[in-house]
Amino acid sequence: MSLLVTSLRANVYLAALTSVLFGILGLVSWMPRVFYMVYPDNVYLVMHTVAEVSCLAIGLSVFIVVWYSWPQTKNSRDLVIAMVFLAIGLLDFAHLLSYKGMPDFITINSENKASMYWIISRLLGSAGLLVAVYIPRHSKNPVFHRLYLLTVTVTTSLALILLIQLFESVLLPMFVPEKGQTIEKIALEYVAMLLNLLAIYLYGHRNPSQQSVFLVRVSLVFNFVGGMAFTLYSNAYDSFNLVGHVYKVLAYYCILQSLLQTSILRPYMRISRLNRRLRNMVSENMCLYKETKDSERILQQAFIQLGATLATKNDLEAMLQQVVTATGTVFQCDHVYLALAENNTLKIVAYVSSFKPPERIQTDKSFMGKVFAEKKSVVVDNIDSLPERIIDGIRQAGLKSMVGAPIRHNGDVIGVLEIFSRKERDFTQHDAQFLSVFSHHAGEAIKNARAYETTVESFAELSLLYDIVKELAVLQSPSGILTKVAEKLYNLFSANGAVAFIMHHRDDGIHTEPVFDTGFEQKEIDHMQRVFSDSKTSWPWSGLSAMDDAYSGENKHGLITMSVLLARRLNILPLLASGKLQGLIVLGWNNPKQEIPPGKELVLSTIASQTAIGLERAYLYDHFQALALTDPLTRLGNRRQLEIYLGREISRTLTYHRPLSLIMLDIDFFKKVNDTWGHLAGDVILQRMGAMIKERFRLTDMSARYGGEEFAVVLPETCLQEAAALAESFRQHIEDAKFNVDADIITITISLGVATFESHTDWENPKTSLIDAADQALYRAKQSGRNRVECHK
Repeated sequence: MSLLVTSLRANVYLAALTSVLFGILGLVSWMPRVFYMVYPDNVYLVMHTVAEVSCLAIGLSVFIVVWYSWPQTKNSRDLVIAMVFLAIGLLDFAHLLSYKGMPDFITINSENKASMYWIISRLLGSAGLLVAVYIPRHSKNPVFHRLYLLTVTVTTSLALILLIQLFESVLLPMFVPEKGQTIEKIALEYVAMLLNLLAIYLYGHRNPSQQSVFLVRVSLVFNFVGGMAFTLYSNAYDSFNLVGHVYKVLAYYCILQSLLQTSILRPYMRISRLNRRLRNMVSENMCLYKETKDSERILQQAFIQLGATLATKNDLEAMLQQVVTATGTVFQCDHVYLALAENNTLKIVAYVSSFKPPERIQTDKSFMGKVFAEKKSVVVDNIDSLPERIIDGIRQAGLKSMVGAPIRHNGDVIGVLEIFSRKERDFTQHDAQFLSVFSHHAGEAIKNARAYETTVESFAELSLLYDIVKELAVLQSPSGILTKVAEKLYNLFSANGAVAFIMHHRDDGIHTEPVFDTGFEQKEIDHMQRVFSDSKTSWPWSGLSAMDDAYSGENKHGLITMSVLLARRLNILPLLASGKLQGLIVLGWNNPKQEIPPGKELVLSTIASQTAIGLERAYLYDHFQALALTDPLTRLGNRRQLEIYLGREISRTLTYHRPLSLIMLDIDFFKKVNDTWGHLAGDVILQRMGAMIKERFRLTDMSARYGGEEFAVVLPETCLQEAAALAESFRQHIEDAKFNVDADIITITISLGVATFESHTDWENPKTSLIDAADQALYRAKQSGRNRVECHK
């Protein structure tokens, strides 16, 4: 309401001022013989110079006030207005020097040149004040930096001055000698007046109650009426022109008064208010300091004892009792109670009181329950106002008021600490906040006690982890590793069942193999094996099955909970290493709500990573062992594997009296193949030779690359005649074969030597002798013309 009254009063004042100013112009128009006159040139020039110099001085004062106060106020709106008046001052100075009768300013002075500077100055002032309405007082835009705006203002003003000086003749005329003002000049005056009217409305609509805004509107009224005076004069030296200049001086003065308030008076008043507020705060703080000083010694002693108890004891009951005792000492209360939530009730675990409280309290029938339910500190000035929450002990003790604070642990409210007094309104919100400090200590005590319990559990888990790592260092079989780890996890979490799967990565996907199970039926294991095999229809974790690096990096230790079998709840621990799923350990519970307790992520993560690494190492051991016995080019056994296999088969021959044959074969003129078609072609022929040997000989036969282009085939339970027939058949196959190498077709032949060992053969070293015998037969085949089979007899 006060804002409306202030706005209405300001508009009434502006209307009255406008009427007076127009009345002065009316008197000159209605009584020209009395008030209108044309002044002599020298007299008018003096009055005009005084008026323009006054405007110039006020405009510079506006600029200086805002310029030096800007570092403190950072008022972007005032800065724009100051720059506008700086530009107006430069144009007014050019207008003053260009007036006819003044010394020539660069070019010959004339009423037209002076009028041009004048109308540009008028338009710039009207538009600048209008634009300033929309500029925020405190803008972070770099455009509103004072050095930047100063550069733009001075540059633009000087450019306009030079434009009029150099191109006056080609610009629209504003004043014609002996005719007066042109229609264009009068039209621009009306444009400036319309801009003034619009600015008057906008400033009044934005901030009608501020004194500084009212002064800007008064200035705009002077500018508006002054513009009307400048449209009425017929002679540059008449009364209308002089009155217009007087209005202009008054308009500039109002702008200066407005900016003095916003740039100097207002910051000073703000500092003064802050100073008074600061003195009041100092006085209040001194009072609080005196009150606090009296109880500082008690608080210090209580907190020292409380901190020592919390730091040295692991007994939760003793720590909470110490919190209650310290609370009673500091608040000088004889009734302090501490309760913890348990099974939808509050259990009193520590107290100081003249009566023994009940062991458990219902949350809807006690003051503790009110604090617990609202989860914030509660002050009750008169407990009789809540009769439904008063227990018999409180009523018998004559207690009247209470304050309680919730006890929090990990963000959750787990209990309540409350104190009572025999006086009404004995506690304030400040007491509630202070009591929260002790409830925080109670929370810390609970945290320490639970941390101790966690430490004990962690020790047991670390012991388990140590046992697992120790066994991983000894065991080399993947199935043995997974069996041991699954069994220990089954015992650690007391699961109702456990099964462990090894993952085999094949070309058609991942296939599972159960290596350990307990507590599961075979049909359940078979069902899980089907589900966990990699296929688009049944595998539930496509990211794990694809072994996407980004996915496995984020979830490589994640515990997956699901109910594959519906009747059981399963916790599935994936074992990932080097981007591959090495295995799965599944723990099952008969109760669907039961699972691995929360907080076991770290130990499960460590066990999973160590087990996966152990499995990977076991796989790598088997792999490298196979590489040590395999020829990398032909994928046949190498010489070492041949000797091992021969030794085993010779033992079987001696035991079961079955013949054992050996074929040694060599590619004829293989050097010529390398020299003619290159070594790469030779490698291709060796690879295809190895494939043909695997294809043409029996599954029970063992083939190996003996060295270079020489191969060996061990034929168990095969006599010399059968071995020779197999050798001849293979020789014929190679002779007929065409080896395509790039665009070339190569044909080769082979020479073969066959030897047989039987249990009655009298050889001191059967393995070496058998190899030498087959090699000698091969030598005879080569000496006899190659591309033939020779047998050792």
